[in-house]
Amino acid sequence: MLFPKEKMKYTSSYQGKSSDEGWLVLDIGGLELDGVTKVYIDLYDVEVVKQKKGKAADALDKTKRLLGGDL
Repeated sequence: MLFPKEKMKYTSSYQGKSSDEGWLVLDIGGLELDGVTKVYIDLYDVEVVKQKKGKAADALDKTKRLLGGDL
Protein backbone atom coordinates (compact mmCIF):
# COMPACT_ATOMS: atom_id res chain seq x y z
CA MET A 1 0.00 0.00 0.00
CA LEU A 2 1.28 3.42 -0.89
CA PHE A 3 0.41 5.73 1.98
CA PRO A 4 -1.54 8.84 0.87
CA LYS A 5 0.44 12.06 1.26
CA GLU A 6 -2.69 13.87 2.48
CA LYS A 7 -2.67 11.62 5.56
CA MET A 8 0.94 12.48 6.47
CA LYS A 9 2.02 15.29 8.73
CA TYR A 10 5.38 16.35 10.12
CA THR A 11 6.15 17.64 13.58
CA SER A 12 9.44 18.72 15.11
CA SER A 13 8.28 17.99 18.67
CA TYR A 14 6.52 15.05 20.31
CA GLN A 15 5.79 14.31 23.96
CA GLY A 16 7.84 17.30 25.07
CA LYS A 17 10.88 16.31 23.01
CA SER A 18 12.26 18.28 20.08
CA SER A 19 14.24 16.89 17.18
CA ASP A 20 15.95 18.41 14.16
CA GLU A 21 14.82 15.40 12.11
CA GLY A 22 11.32 15.43 13.59
CA TRP A 23 8.58 12.85 13.39
CA LEU A 24 6.39 11.73 10.54
CA VAL A 25 2.78 11.41 11.72
CA LEU A 26 0.59 8.94 9.83
CA ASP A 27 -3.13 9.59 10.27
CA ILE A 28 -4.65 6.12 9.92
CA GLY A 29 -7.97 6.95 11.61
CA GLY A 30 -10.06 7.03 8.44
CA LEU A 31 -8.20 4.42 6.42
CA GLU A 32 -9.47 0.94 5.73
CA LEU A 33 -6.43 -1.25 6.40
CA ASP A 34 -7.83 -4.80 6.41
CA GLY A 35 -5.21 -7.18 5.10
CA VAL A 36 -2.49 -4.54 4.81
CA THR A 37 0.83 -5.87 6.06
CA LYS A 38 3.15 -3.18 4.71
CA VAL A 39 2.88 0.56 4.19
CA TYR A 40 5.31 2.21 1.80
CA ILE A 41 6.11 5.89 2.23
CA ASP A 42 8.05 7.66 -0.48
CA LEU A 43 10.86 9.60 1.21
CA TYR A 44 10.30 12.39 -1.30
CA ASP A 45 6.78 12.75 0.13
CA VAL A 46 8.28 13.04 3.61
CA GLU A 47 10.39 15.99 2.44
CA VAL A 48 7.35 17.62 0.82
CA VAL A 49 5.37 17.28 4.06
CA LYS A 50 8.29 18.71 6.08
CA GLN A 51 8.59 21.68 3.70
CA LYS A 52 4.86 22.42 4.01
CA LYS A 53 5.19 22.43 7.81
CA GLY A 54 8.16 24.81 7.54
CA LYS A 55 6.25 27.16 5.24
CA ALA A 56 3.27 27.18 7.61
CA ALA A 57 5.55 28.02 10.55
CA ASP A 58 7.22 30.80 8.54
CA ALA A 59 3.82 32.25 7.61
CA LEU A 60 2.74 32.20 11.26
CA ASP A 61 5.94 33.98 12.33
CA LYS A 62 5.49 36.59 9.60
CA THR A 63 1.87 37.19 10.62
CA LYS A 64 2.89 37.60 14.27
CA ARG A 65 5.53 40.14 13.29
CA LEU A 66 3.08 42.07 11.14
CA LEU A 67 0.59 42.19 14.00
CA GLY A 68 3.27 43.24 16.49
CA GLY A 69 3.21 39.98 18.45
CA ASP A 70 6.12 38.57 20.38
CA LEU A 71 8.08 35.66 18.94
